[in-house]
Amino acid sequence: MGGRLPLCSTSPQPTTDILTVQSAVLHGMVGNNAAVPVLQSLGWTPLALHTAWYSHHKGHQGWFGEVTPLLLFERLLQYAMQAPHLHVTTVLSGYLGSTDQAALLARYVPPEVFYVCDPVMGDLPGGQYVSNDLVQAYRELLVPRATVLIPNQFELGLLSGAPVSTTTAALEAAQHLLAQHPALQIVVVKGIPVAGELHLLAVSRERLVRAQHPIIDYCVHGTGDAFSAAWLALYLRTGDLQTSLTSAGQFVYRAVQRTAEQRQRELQLVPELPWLRQTAMQLA
Repeated sequence: MGGRLPLCSTSPQPTTDILTVQSAVLHGMVGNNAAVPVLQSLGWTPLALHTAWYSHHKGHQGWFGEVTPLLLFERLLQYAMQAPHLHVTTVLSGYLGSTDQAALLARYVPPEVFYVCDPVMGDLPGGQYVSNDLVQAYRELLVPRATVLIPNQFELGLLSGAPVSTTTAALEAAQHLLAQHPALQIVVVKGIPVAGELHLLAVSRERLVRAQHPIIDYCVHGTGDAFSAAWLALYLRTGDLQTSLTSAGQFVYRAVQRTAEQRQRELQLVPELPWLRQTAMQLA
C-alpha cells in the first residue's frame, strides 16, 4: 500500500504508488470519481491525474467543462513519475481528452511500470464517442505499451479490427492482440452478454479464465471504470487471474444492484403525480 507519508517524517520517503489517469466530474461516479474510491476501498491510496474536468457524465445533456491543458497535464505526469518521494509502479489510464495526452503517457510511462490501459473509446449500443485520431493513438501508442488491456466488447472490436459479439470472438480477438504486442501480458474483457448473463474473460498467453453474473436492467455510468479499478486492486493483491476477475465482477454487480434497489425505493416515495414521477425517472 502506499501514497501517504508518515506525519512525523521530516523529509519525503519513497512509497509505492498507483497513478490513475482519467477524467473527473463535479457530479457523478465516473472516471477518477469511480476509480479512486474503489482503489481506496480495496486498500490502496492512489494518485489521481485528471485528463479533463466536466460537470457530469457527457452522456447526459447540459454537460460542460474542458480537457486539462496539455502543459499542466505534462507537468503533473512528469512530477508523478519523477518526484523522489513518489514511487509509481503502476499506472491505470481511462478516459483521455486528446491524442496529445496519449502521446505523453506513452512517453513518460517507463517500460518497468505495470501499465493497465482501459481504452475508453465507446460502448454499445451508442458506438464510438471519441475521435478516429484517438482510436489510432490507442492502437499505435498505448496498446503496444500496455501490460494489461481492459476493453469492453465494443472497444475490443475496435482494437482487433472486427466486431465482437460472442465469447469465442472475444477470446480470438484477445489472443490476436497478445500475439501482436509482445509487452502485453493480459487482456481482460469487461463483458459479453449471453442469455441474461454478462460473461467476463481474462486471457493471458498461458491461461483463460471466465466469470459471469446476471445482467441488471439498470443503467449506471462508471461501472466500467469501477470494474477496471477493482480488477487492478485485486490482481495486485492476489496475482491470480480467476480471483481478480470473479471478485471484480461481483464487486461491480453488487454495487449496481444496491444502486438500482435504492433508486426504486426513492421512486416509490415520489407522489403519484405523473409529470413528477416521469421527471424522477428521467433523472435516474
